Amino acid sequence: MSYVALGLLAALCWVFTSSSWSKIRSPADQRAFADSLRPLPLLSARLVSPVALLVTTSELGLVLGTGWSMVALTAGWPAARPVGVLVLAATFLLLTGLTTGVILAVRHGTGARCACFGATPQPLGWRHVTRNAILLAMTIAAGVTVAVTRPHPLPLAGALISVAAGWTSALILVRLDDLVELFLPTPATRPGPSTRHRP
Repeated sequence: MSYVALGLLAALCWVFTSSSWSKIRSPADQRAFADSLRPLPLLSARLVSPVALLVTTSELGLVLGTGWSMVALTAGWPAARPVGVLVLAATFLLLTGLTTGVILAVRHGTGARCACFGATPQPLGWRHVTRNAILLAMTIAAGVTVAVTRPHPLPLAGALISVAAGWTSALILVRLDDLVELFLPTPATRPGPSTRHRP
């Protein structure tokens, strides 16, 4: 169970690292993230910037929290269990709020765009709801496994494999929009009048 918990923590840590870095690497990126929130329902214009800052700060806090939990779990520190559960509870709350916002945006057809990981912003759709649902499921699973795990030092080789597996799964989630664009079939080009074969 310790290896499962470590892998899930690694995945969440990498997701929030990628997400927060895409927002803080430049003032323009932070403004772009704030602009992506403007079409969301129930969010007034004066709250856009504070909410964007709150989300960014929360993600940075979760990067530190999940990173510390990974180290504590690997080292077998007694505090790994209570602190890890607390960090994952905060992760669940943030993801629940973000997922609710995405669902409302999709249902109301606001045209809001996802600027979560610094890639070209894509219109929010059900695939983003699915991604957040997967992250929520991972957070719950991580919370359960951390809660039932008795901390003890983990062999380095096993810990590295767990972290690598977590980072791989996180990479798939982070690059979801690119993967969808890659594998979605493109509509066939219909020949125009000038290109059709004439007998």
